[in-house]
Amino acid sequence: MDPKLLQTILPVVVIVVVMALRFRSMNKVRPLNPNTLWIAPVILVALAAVSLVAAPLSPMGLSIGAVALIVGGLIGWQRGKLIHIDRDPATGKLTQQVSPAAMILLVGIIALRYALRNYFDLTPGSDGKMSAQALMITDALLLFAVGLIVVTRIEMMIRARRIRDQGATGDVAA
Repeated sequence: MDPKLLQTILPVVVIVVVMALRFRSMNKVRPLNPNTLWIAPVILVALAAVSLVAAPLSPMGLSIGAVALIVGGLIGWQRGKLIHIDRDPATGKLTQQVSPAAMILLVGIIALRYALRNYFDLTPGSDGKMSAQALMITDALLLFAVGLIVVTRIEMMIRARRIRDQGATGDVAA
């Protein structure tokens, strides 16, 4: 089999399988602890910081990265609002359930990343290094992901604490 074809098909197959499993488990209600929502964003920010310190952004890359971070944050806020948070009246514990719209948004982001990667040919050259343009795009995608995840968790944390403190059942508008 042609390695280029395998390089194109394999990620698509993996994404389809993972998303199929996620869609299957989407109807499950899961416990939510607002006090632990900060862990994943802190790890992601630390990893992004290490990556960006190792290869600092150019002024143009910094501008593009800032826009990507803001856009990621805006989309992350919407994604967070799409996640249903509820309080069990019997136990008082919070639960979460991912909505189909949040999953579709995530699939769209993955598809966009894949399309950008193919369009800009974000693969290392024969010398094993990526072009400056490719590095700028990957840094922007990294900052987009940071904005998306961090702000999604912040939005969820705000709503979860509000629901818990009010003793409300059902979602509270953010």
